[in-house]
Amino acid sequence: MSARTQPIEIRPLMLSKVMEIEWGDGHTSRLTFEHLRVECPCAECKGHTPDQAQVITGKEDVNLVDIQPVGNYAVQLHFSDGHGTGIYTWDYLRRLDETQSD
Repeated sequence: MSARTQPIEIRPLMLSKVMEIEWGDGHTSRLTFEHLRVECPCAECKGHTPDQAQVITGKEDVNLVDIQPVGNYAVQLHFSDGHGTGIYTWDYLRRLDETQSD
């Protein structure tokens, strides 16, 4: 695992609805809760094939209610809309940072 995809610290900022991730290479990602929810990698949201993927909308006010570690490679995020099946690998979170539009 490279420093680029090794998190040092994960901080959910509840007032700004942003999850900050400090990476081993010195970069800090700032991912909105909405973006994390809309880009949930679970099979229910992304499907088993690209044509099965759901378009997730209406999550502007979603909050992050829990973060659970999954081994040494990911976290499982639980949201205020009751969704919590997505496992976000470190690599996936870093890629989300690179594709998030502000």
